[in-house]
Amino acid sequence: MRVLVTGGAGYIGSHAVRRLLAGGHDVTVLDNLSRGHKAAILPGVEFAQLDLRDVEGVAALLRRREIEAVMHFAAYALVGESVTEPLLYYDNNTWGSTCLLSAMAKAGVDRIVFSSTCATYGEPESMPIVETLPQNPINPYGWSKLFVERILKDFGKANPNFAFAALRYFNVAGCASDGSLGEDHAPETHIIPVVLQTVLGKRE
Repeated sequence: MRVLVTGGAGYIGSHAVRRLLAGGHDVTVLDNLSRGHKAAILPGVEFAQLDLRDVEGVAALLRRREIEAVMHFAAYALVGESVTEPLLYYDNNTWGSTCLLSAMAKAGVDRIVFSSTCATYGEPESMPIVETLPQNPINPYGWSKLFVERILKDFGKANPNFAFAALRYFNVAGCASDGSLGEDHAPETHIIPVVLQTVLGKRE
């Protein structure tokens, strides 16, 4: 399958690219490199340095590469930053995703996997979190992702051939088994690497 991975120069996106390549898929990476790392783009992968809000540019890429499905990881993900700069998150995460859907519609691409977040659940009613719990975010980051889930549902109702999956997860951590890909966040906010850095004496 010919797959476009947005945010493919980022942490989770680059791992998705690796797995797709291992599965024999034809992968194209789209990233504006505002927070991704060009060094994380694997050899043999076509790279387009584009912003999702460039609807015509993204649509042209989708057509040229004859993309069949999109995996969407291009988002800002710092909860604290989302509280102090909410418009940044609604612009990049929510509006950027809307623009991506517009480009997909123009290019006739109707399959997407969306990287959402468990932050859409806010303070959960019970633990462990299950998919059927009410979604009630407590910060702009969570809302910026939940709005996209709503947009995907509405877009799907209006377009019967459209299909999507939204992945909700927390605190992804670790590196590739061969050490070729790993975390490179500045600042680091994920709890598992923060704990490990503390144990190693790299932070208090």
